[in-house]
Amino acid sequence: MLDTLKKIRARLSQVVDSQGLSLYDEREVRALADLLLEEICGVSRTDRLLHPDHILSTVQRERLMTVVARMEQGIPVQQALGYAWFYGARFEVSPDVLIPRPETAELVDWIASDLRSHPASTSSTSPSVSMPLTICDIGTGSGCIAISLARNFGDAKILALDVSAPALNIARRNACQQNVDNIQFAQIDVLGYVDNFESTSVMTSENNTFPQGYQHFDVIVSNPPYVCRNEAAQMSEIVLKHEPEVALFVPDDDPLIFYRAIARLGQRHLKKGGELYFEINAAYGQATCELLRQMDYREVELRCDVTGRDRMVKGRIC
Repeated sequence: MLDTLKKIRARLSQVVDSQGLSLYDEREVRALADLLLEEICGVSRTDRLLHPDHILSTVQRERLMTVVARMEQGIPVQQALGYAWFYGARFEVSPDVLIPRPETAELVDWIASDLRSHPASTSSTSPSVSMPLTICDIGTGSGCIAISLARNFGDAKILALDVSAPALNIARRNACQQNVDNIQFAQIDVLGYVDNFESTSVMTSENNTFPQGYQHFDVIVSNPPYVCRNEAAQMSEIVLKHEPEVALFVPDDDPLIFYRAIARLGQRHLKKGGELYFEINAAYGQATCELLRQMDYREVELRCDVTGRDRMVKGRIC
């Protein structure tokens, strides 16, 4: 096992980007090698320290080297494995969806904590309420937000939207693999949808409308595109080359384009007292809050992630 571990570390330490710079520093190399051993072989770092002479099977070694070979091409470890862990569950990922990130799990935590005291929650102490929680996840990607909330609120009625058909296919598979059946998936271009209902009282595209029965929500949540194009130079090639541009970038001259559109959508589709939650670009925390206040959202709150960066915003519709 130790020889295999050394080979993995040696190969990952030689992975470079288009500028010839190492993609992984020494700390990352060691962490990734440990991760691969645990995910593929079920051998944790503690196991390895306690049983250094443990012998890996031929199948395990071949699987390890197959994944390492993919990572040598600059493919993220999650895509090389085919999945990512999020909120205690395994999610299929591919270049068609963003890889779920820890800060998004913090957003799910915030929503779940708030919803546990909601009158319609199954964990509520109010047994007289018969209407289920209604939640809309805009830009669902892998489905990580919608599915995590569905697992925690089994009686909730959830709509998960994305502009990308391939992303929706992955989200549907993730829901199926996790035995989640309270999510309706729909392909909607949220910018086009909002432009449409702002310009006419009658929707003109049957393929860009909310499904029947999914019109009014207690919660709308979104982790929309929020990276400005001028920020790309500071980003890793691992992200730029292997995650979907449509889920990452916004115009430099209009970084809040999705927040404005979704807040406008919330004015139409949130129930009175309903709440809107965003994951945000840390550089635009105050600007996002001000946008919501200008659009008559109340109790606007900005929260930091575990690293201290502005990362989440909530507002309530009146």
